[in-house]
Amino acid sequence: MRFALTLALLAAALPVFAADPSPLVIPKPVALTRDSGSFTLTPQTVIVADTASQPAARILADQLFKSTGYRLPIQSQANGAAIILRVEGSAAAGAESYKLAVASSGATITAPAYAGIANGVQTLLQLLPSAIYSDHEVKGRTWVIPAVRIEDQPSYAWRGMMLDSSRYFFDKAFVLRYLDIMAAHKLNVLHFHLIDDAGWRLEIKKYPKLTEIGAFRGEGPTRQGGFYTQEDIREIVKYAADRNITVVPELELPAHTLSAIAAYPWLSCTGKEQKVPAVHFISDDLYCAGKATTWQFLHDVLDEMCVLFPSTYIHIGGDEAKYTKWKACPDCQKKMKELGLKSEHELQGWMTTEVENYLKKKGRQILGWDEILGCGVSTTAGLMPWHDPKAVTEGAKRGNPLVLALTNRCYFDVPESKEPGEVPGATWLPPISLQQAYEWHPTPDGLTPQQEKTVLGAEGCLWSDQFLHKPFLADTTPFNEDRSARYLEYLMLPRAAALAEVTWTPKASRDWKDFSTRMARQYARYAAAGWNHRLPIPQVTFTKGTDGKLTATAVSEVEDGGIRYTTDGNWPLAYSPAYTKPVTVEKESDFRAVAVNADGHISLPFQTKAADNRFAKYGEQIGEWKSGKVGDRKPLTVEFDATGKINQAGTYEVTFQFTDGKQRLDIDSVEVFLNQDSVAKDVHHGTTGATNDKNVYRLKVDRYETGASFKIRAAVYGDEGSDSNGVVLLKKVP
Repeated sequence: MRFALTLALLAAALPVFAADPSPLVIPKPVALTRDSGSFTLTPQTVIVADTASQPAARILADQLFKSTGYRLPIQSQANGAAIILRVEGSAAAGAESYKLAVASSGATITAPAYAGIANGVQTLLQLLPSAIYSDHEVKGRTWVIPAVRIEDQPSYAWRGMMLDSSRYFFDKAFVLRYLDIMAAHKLNVLHFHLIDDAGWRLEIKKYPKLTEIGAFRGEGPTRQGGFYTQEDIREIVKYAADRNITVVPELELPAHTLSAIAAYPWLSCTGKEQKVPAVHFISDDLYCAGKATTWQFLHDVLDEMCVLFPSTYIHIGGDEAKYTKWKACPDCQKKMKELGLKSEHELQGWMTTEVENYLKKKGRQILGWDEILGCGVSTTAGLMPWHDPKAVTEGAKRGNPLVLALTNRCYFDVPESKEPGEVPGATWLPPISLQQAYEWHPTPDGLTPQQEKTVLGAEGCLWSDQFLHKPFLADTTPFNEDRSARYLEYLMLPRAAALAEVTWTPKASRDWKDFSTRMARQYARYAAAGWNHRLPIPQVTFTKGTDGKLTATAVSEVEDGGIRYTTDGNWPLAYSPAYTKPVTVEKESDFRAVAVNADGHISLPFQTKAADNRFAKYGEQIGEWKSGKVGDRKPLTVEFDATGKINQAGTYEVTFQFTDGKQRLDIDSVEVFLNQDSVAKDVHHGTTGATNDKNVYRLKVDRYETGASFKIRAAVYGDEGSDSNGVVLLKKVP
């Protein structure tokens, strides 16, 4: 009854769904013409499909059955109202191009290849009411499709998303769900990050210990992990292909391979036994480039991978290699001398080229992170620039195929904002808003037409090392909570929609304001599908009346949604008062509001915040201490999270600033930890209270690893008790 009451309260404030909505398609088609009239889907409608279009016809029929309850037959001919799928016409516009025409008699999708049919089906679904995405029958709806004519094709061939199943294992069911989300956005490449230090997820028949040992970490009740059987992979690849998605696997080398070395220690230079790490760090154990046994292993693994994955590209990683062990390895040094190589960096280049040549014999190409560019690799090696934008231009001028995954546009494991309540995403990068994910173009200016052709496209990256930093994000089996899926989906949506349009729609046709308008309906589609997503915070403006009072006017960017608000200092929820007209308040901070989807999904709250710049000169606040939480005349260790705040090697200052309380704070030491390793320490006695004395701690951090966790620990106490409050600040100094 409580649930029903909540839905009733919510529904009372929501607008009535339009029976014949205007076509708001994402990504925006190249050409869309709205005609008069519409087509109404009924139980008598049939799907007509030729042999080549059968998989797309089944996908369409299954989705329509779930939401409408109509089990539409798939036939070879039409006798009345029909949805027609047919492969025909010239491929001049590309295999993914399609034409879609809707009239009162039905809808027709034609394309020169199956890929175009699959794309056209996704557009057709978007022309229907948003509830068409539901996984259960929605009664009482009229399923109307507006009459349109669409001619469409993508701007880029590679429109991808990366899923990191190494740092955290996502089961097959979630991978298939992930593919459904990708297909709905016409994203067509799944970059499957299957192998890293923290887990080996791919069954290799010849080397069973890779999954027996390398796929799991921890012991006893804390043991976790998993892997995909080869049968799982075949199912995933087929499921993806039916949705016009290519699965590109990643085999890391020479670094990020500790999970393989834990299974087979002889793959490393030292042969020492290792464990699969339970925390994120970048190991300096690499595949030994000088041993013949390493090469036999790599060839065997690649042989099995090529059978499982029909993709043209095999991603080989190539990033963040530390050469410490290679420098001390007699086998690697012998190989360098034999080849006349001057550095370990060149040895990595040779290793990469050897793998490239081996895969060429199988009709495949390698793709690697931008670090491989400086190793001396060939001009046919694919490059994936991530942290060095200059690699895009340099690679294009060399003629290397390019797929952009730039950290400031495409790393969706970082949050969208710093707003209170935002998800605890990766913090080594600044937030990437939806607008930032949208307002860029993969092809840089200044390239020749020939160089522009090297840019295949772009992809969004969802790294899962946050599950190592923050274990509470992982699934909780006793309560059947799919936290990991909900978390990944929230980070993915809606920014995947921005990426989809960046890589599909011509640059001249893209506009942020227009995209935001069309996104209003996209949020309703997400809600209907049950995909977790981030809603935009309501837009609020304040105007002051002649009586001096403020009027708050709120606007939601969510279709089929509403706004809930409070003025009493409490946080608004789905059942808070519904906003129907401007609200009068005494001061701006009195008004708080959330956007609400039709399913009760809410946004982060709008709230005004008073700026506190008292300590701005000391840097960014990383934490605080509170009364009763510090030592009482005896040192107590307190910890602050500096992940993302320490974002490169260098010197940092940590400052303690007292705010209130009866006792000053005494500090005996401050120490920086990279994962579990101490990397900097300043030991001296400082105080902050009535006066400040030596309350600044200077720490030189020589080690930095991308994505690693940084903690700051301090020994603190109140001089005559523990009633002390204050803030801790961090800044990088020259």
